[in-house]
Amino acid sequence: MTDHTPVQLGSGRVEEIRDLMVRLASGPADETEAAELLAACRTALTELLADRDDLVRANHEAGELLASWNGAL
Repeated sequence: MTDHTPVQLGSGRVEEIRDLMVRLASGPADETEAAELLAACRTALTELLADRDDLVRANHEAGELLASWNGAL
């Protein structure tokens, strides 16, 4: 196993990201709001991808532990 400690997105942050979807669907009112929305979406995507990578890594490590525990590895 690695030293990497996964950091999961909290439920509050997930709700904020879901709200971004609503804002995207309605569209920005002006260029300033569009720039803010783009920045918020970029940050959200970065966080979601990091969370996904952490989950994949944790799943892989759990699979290796299980395999070694039951002798399949």
